[in-house]
Amino acid sequence: MSAAPNAIETRGLSLWYGSFQALFDVSTDIRSGIITSLIGPSGCGKTTLLRCFNRVNERYGNVRTSGEIRILGESIYDPDVSLIELRRAVGMVFQRPNPLPISVYENVVFGLRVHAPRTELKRSSSTRRWRRPSPRSASGRT
Repeated sequence: MSAAPNAIETRGLSLWYGSFQALFDVSTDIRSGIITSLIGPSGCGKTTLLRCFNRVNERYGNVRTSGEIRILGESIYDPDVSLIELRRAVGMVFQRPNPLPISVYENVVFGLRVHAPRTELKRSSSTRRWRRPSPRSASGRT
């Protein structure tokens, strides 16, 4: 019987905001079911690392990463990874409120609209939780 994969693994992860390098060759294994904390002074890259796990850093302009991130044994950089499904599975709670640039009402109902019954993207029953469905399975055929 093989051991379960780590919840999160990084290998040689580096990140740049433009020419500023924020993360330097980060390699870590975070085990499933174990409370893990990131401790360090302000500005040392803790939040940047957490944002890497659901690829939210890519929303900011001029960001470049190198290295590897695996969640439950699968690379989050594979071409068939759906960012919507990845971000549903790997959430983030921000230190300060981070509203979208829309009305207060639209911010409140945004979650309901995003998580309403899905027609285009469906969660796989396998361990590949954030994959786009294949054209065959999306049409209901097996």
